[in-house]
This record gives sequence, structure tokens and C-alpha cells, in this order.
Amino acid sequence: MTKEEYFALFDQGVNRENTGCCKWDGRQAVFGRADATPLWVADMDFASPAEVTDALVVRARHGVFGYPDDDPAIAQTVCDWMKARHGLSIAPEQTLPSPGVVDSLSFAINAFTDPGDLVAIQPPVYGPFERSVKNTGRRLYKNCLRQTENGWEMDLENLEVGLRRGVKMLLLCSPHNPVGRVWTRGELQAAGDLCERYGARVVSDEIHADFEMPGFRHTPMLCVHPNAVSFVSATKTFNLAGMRSSTMLFGNAADREKMQAFLTRMGLGEINLFGKLAQTAAYAHGAPWLDALLEYLDGTRSAVEALIAEKMPRVKVSRLEGTYLMWLDMRDYGLEQKELERKMVFEAGAAFSGGMSFCEEGRGFLRMNIATPRANVLGALARAADVLAKI
Repeated sequence: MTKEEYFALFDQGVNRENTGCCKWDGRQAVFGRADATPLWVADMDFASPAEVTDALVVRARHGVFGYPDDDPAIAQTVCDWMKARHGLSIAPEQTLPSPGVVDSLSFAINAFTDPGDLVAIQPPVYGPFERSVKNTGRRLYKNCLRQTENGWEMDLENLEVGLRRGVKMLLLCSPHNPVGRVWTRGELQAAGDLCERYGARVVSDEIHADFEMPGFRHTPMLCVHPNAVSFVSATKTFNLAGMRSSTMLFGNAADREKMQAFLTRMGLGEINLFGKLAQTAAYAHGAPWLDALLEYLDGTRSAVEALIAEKMPRVKVSRLEGTYLMWLDMRDYGLEQKELERKMVFEAGAAFSGGMSFCEEGRGFLRMNIATPRANVLGALARAADVLAKI
């Protein structure tokens, strides 16, 4: 397919209503309004590459869906993708399958720390980071990101304070959800060096690794910190989240063995037949689809920034370097978080993720998912602009 043909498909999108879809069918339950434009859950309103659908259909027609074999070729496709796309050389024996990255966060905390240990996160950050720490009986250390004239930055000085206090693990979000940063190699090196110095483990959620906006390059943490543990997945990249499949990458054999032992104790680790099939087809054939998607998303980003500059100048937009999630600073309007979200839903008909879903440090912000036909995004923002203009 040509780029223009892909763009036409992205502009068209897919009607996901009445398909058991959280993002669309859950609007009434979550927001109290079933017809608000959903710009919240981080999945896409685009069909996955045709090669993925074809592979699933062929397998479904077989009619027997028993226990799948642990085929080494499945892990090899992950390694090949990481090498070709991100320059990371890793072998299948350095990987383990997992149902999902959120699951993997809890697995890592349980496998590599003890109850009561300090675990650092960098808010505002994806909500399951905080919940995973608390739900496993560990103590939370917040190394809050700093908002500067140059964008969001890690607070390395405060991170070192936490490490001196006994932080055992840093949960890194790379690229960062929700602020959209693609951390530079230097930033990752500095954070990794600090953790190495104090004997803390770096666990890096890299589920958005493939979403690099033009001019930005994701650096796998394992490229700069060989003792890291990282999580990647085709599910975010190719819109396969319901398939429940991801991969854990290990810089050293001891960590992999320790994780394998934990998974065995918990009775976890079996692969999902259709998840791994979809992942393999996507990694083998999906690069042209992804390249077109990234260009389309960057066009949406540009259009969003132009609309906000013209009609909503009091909104501050964090530069989208990676992910397809834009972080909007709404604090200049002086609205309480609940009132801000109420106005968006019931007056503008736009359902964003509320900023406090990303820890207390997200108060006054909204997160907007732009992985939907461009008309959906711009229409919702235009209505939001009309509402905010009255304030």
C-alpha cells in the first residue's frame, strides 16, 4: 500500500461501538455520557495491519486451539525487531513472555524487591506505576519530573536523595506516558549510572518505544545500562492490546533466572496462542504500516498545536516526542480538576483522561489520545475551545 492509501484508512478509522470496547462502549459508565468523543484509553481507532488479520483468520480456520508450543522463533522475531528498529542486540535466551507490561511491573517488583522496600517512580506517570508499588506492599518514592523551559526533565538530584535513602528500584517510563518525552541517551545514561552506583535496579517500561515522532529516537535502556530489565510489546504499536502479549528483556542471566523462578512459583508464563501469532505477524510485516502511522500521527500533532495556539492560547502543550498521547496543561483556567473534566465531557462532548490518573502531580492537566481519525481530535478540541472561551 502507498502512504496515501494508509492515510485514507487512518482518516476513515473503524467503528468500534458495540464491540465490547472499553474506550467506546465504556463511556457511559466512566464519564456519564455515552456520546462524548473518546480521547482517553491508550489504544487506537485504526485497524491493525492486514497481515495480522490474515494470520489470525488462517489460524482460526484451523479450528483447534490447544496448548501452544514454546517456539523459539517467536522470541527471535522480537529480537529482530529490536535490532532493526532500535539498534538493540539481544538474544532469545535473554527474553521471557508476559501477558502484559502492567503485569510485568508487578512481577518485577515482587521478584526483585522485598515488602517494605522503597521503589521510585517519576510522576506525573502512568497510574499503574504507583498502584503496582502500593499493591505489592512496597513503599513509594516520588522522584517528580521537573517542568522547565526546555520541557520535562528528570530530577537527578532528587533521585540520588532517594537512592541514598535506600531506593531499591527505579520504574522508568520510556518514552514517558503522559508527558511524551523520548529520553535522550545522556539522560538515560545519567539515571542508570546513579542507580548502578547505589545498587538499585532499573526496570524500564518501553511499551511506547516504537512511537518516535520525527526528529526523536528512542534509546533502549539496555543499550546504555546492561543490567536493566525492560518490557516491550507489539500490542501498543500495532493495536493488539486485547491479545495480552508482551516480552521481558534482561541484561543479565541472573535476573532472568530470578524472574523465571518467580513466574514458576506463581504458575505464570504460558504464552497466548493468538497474541504471539499476532505479534509475530506484526513484527514481520508491519513496518510500512507503522511508518505511515507515525507520519499521520505527527500531522495530527501539528494540527492540534496549531488549533490550540489559535483558539486556546491559555493551554500549554508538552511537545510530543514519543507515544500518541498529548499532555495538556489547563491550569491557567483556574478550574478544579473535577469541574474541568465535567466541562469537557458535558459541555464540549470530549472525554479526556483526567490528569490525576497520573498521580497527584497531574492535577490541572488532561491527557489526550490522538490515535484516532484526525477529524475526531480536531472536532473535540474545537468544541472544547468554545467552552473554554467563556471562562
